[in-house]
Amino acid sequence: MKNKSNVCAAVGLILLLPAFIWAQGTRTGATQPGLPEPPGTTRVAENLFMDETEVANIHWLEYLHFLRRDSTLALYRSQLPDSTGWQPVVDPEQDQAPQSYFRAPGYRYYPATNISYEQAQAYCRWRSAVVNRAYFQGAEFRKQHPELRDYTVTVTYRLPTEQEWQLAAAGGVGAGPRPFEVIQTRPVRKPKGQKLAQADDLTACLDAQQLPHPAEEVAYALPFNLRENYYLAGSNQVFKCAPAKEVFPLQRITDGPPNNVGLQQIIGNVAEMTATKGVAKGGSFKSSVVGLTLETRQAYPGPQSWLGFRCVASVHMRKKSE
Repeated sequence: MKNKSNVCAAVGLILLLPAFIWAQGTRTGATQPGLPEPPGTTRVAENLFMDETEVANIHWLEYLHFLRRDSTLALYRSQLPDSTGWQPVVDPEQDQAPQSYFRAPGYRYYPATNISYEQAQAYCRWRSAVVNRAYFQGAEFRKQHPELRDYTVTVTYRLPTEQEWQLAAAGGVGAGPRPFEVIQTRPVRKPKGQKLAQADDLTACLDAQQLPHPAEEVAYALPFNLRENYYLAGSNQVFKCAPAKEVFPLQRITDGPPNNVGLQQIIGNVAEMTATKGVAKGGSFKSSVVGLTLETRQAYPGPQSWLGFRCVASVHMRKKSE
């Protein structure tokens, strides 16, 4: 997926902007039109759609904007992230004093973190109401889908069950044969390896960890934002080599290759909440790839800097005459 389409996928979650969707899928009857995809999602099953990306800071800021405008101050304050989760960050795009992670403009397309389970559920309910009112009842949607003029279309966003999350993450193909291939990813570009004989920094990392590394070995960057960031092509050994300059541990929601159905950062970056309170899936930047599978659970007691979420959605169509 090209960078331009990656950004569009992220922006598609913003409810005030036009979203590109299309009708597809199995028809459920002779006169039943196909289900349209809700904004920002991709189809996982016949009537199961999942966000292409993790919910980002920009989406949470949008949510807070409308809560501040349309509801009570108490409700608005109840939905603020836990600001103690991250130290103030220096915005890489602006020359100004450090500010909170989720408000810094340079981090708008990074995952929203330090969100509680209850806050994530409230966001999904709010998003359902706004999309149903502003999108599915809008003139642009009716223009794009004349076949649905006789139907009332609504959507319900929610947190995925563990089984739904695993189905979406597998992307219909499952894990690869190597230990770090938790899922199969689409090839975005041919990976570029580094010969250890010419990479003193990687050799030093391997030496420090007392890991064997023949000079003819080639190291590749892992495709996921996990604790380890390199692997050796010959031995499949995974290892961590920190950059010389400290960098923020999270990545943009559109970084990295998508899985087989187009989901990005489904493994690593932040673990993702499920409908089971206290249970997340997918691992985070703090998780080791060793032993990580789609079935692996990450337990959490409350908001965490390594925890985020994405929504799933189901579409409901009812003939107006009914």
